[in-house]
Amino acid sequence: MNFRTRNIFIRLLLIGWMTILILINGCSNESDPLTAQSEHFDPEGWIIRDATTKPILVVWQGEILTEWNGKKISDTLFAPLNALSDHYSIKFLDAGKNIINTPADADHTFGWNITDNSYLSIVQDSPTDWAFHLKGKKEGFTLIEFLVKHAGHVDVRTPFIPVRIIEDTTKYGEPVGLRINLENNGTVLVNSNPASSTGNLEVQLDSTTDHLEVEFYDTNEKYFQPEYPLHSLNFEIGDATLAEILTDNNEPWVFRLKGIKKGSTYIKIKLVVNGSAEFTSSNITISVK
Repeated sequence: MNFRTRNIFIRLLLIGWMTILILINGCSNESDPLTAQSEHFDPEGWIIRDATTKPILVVWQGEILTEWNGKKISDTLFAPLNALSDHYSIKFLDAGKNIINTPADADHTFGWNITDNSYLSIVQDSPTDWAFHLKGKKEGFTLIEFLVKHAGHVDVRTPFIPVRIIEDTTKYGEPVGLRINLENNGTVLVNSNPASSTGNLEVQLDSTTDHLEVEFYDTNEKYFQPEYPLHSLNFEIGDATLAEILTDNNEPWVFRLKGIKKGSTYIKIKLVVNGSAEFTSSNITISVK
């Protein structure tokens, strides 16, 4: 090997080693299993379940099933027009068709694509949940795919799933306000939304009110009480030395007030889903006589 050839060989060898070092450093920052980077998530299937954990739709190895555990199951999702579907949650299947949980790390997130957004939207009680409601915008048909997103790319996706949008008078939309009624006769005492409240609640000193019932309403003024225990009430009271909130787990949408000391204070009522407030009323006046 002459001097010129040897010099070229050494240069090529150095360039090769530098390239290898650059690749090693690059990979160590992005995919080194010893770092905080999470692993690729690759389940064999998906299960969409309602609030009772009943399977609504099952995908196995890229195919939408029409039978699961010996029972017929729909290959189509349904969205109520101008209202919310039931609360649906995501689970996954391993190679043995065992149910596995969603990824727990923050690098993996839930996503979706809708072929025609003029027909359908997704509503989530919390943006970090692997759960959702379907909301129909107009009657008809569209398709949706669900995704597991991971650090800027997609780990796994469902096939496009048919969604039919139909009118369903039993469904309701997102809560925009509430009213408080006397449970025994339906008399409306308070109407409240996040901006303002009308009416007030009164209780006698050292006494309790009759049962007070909370109902929510949507933009179409449809009144409803959402699924329990997925949803629950939470109360914030301005001065707990004046009044006390009494609740009963057997009647989740009912409460009573107990008068402790004469005066005036307020409560705020929250509709809570998975620890987050989906709706919060404005201040509702309480008078202890």
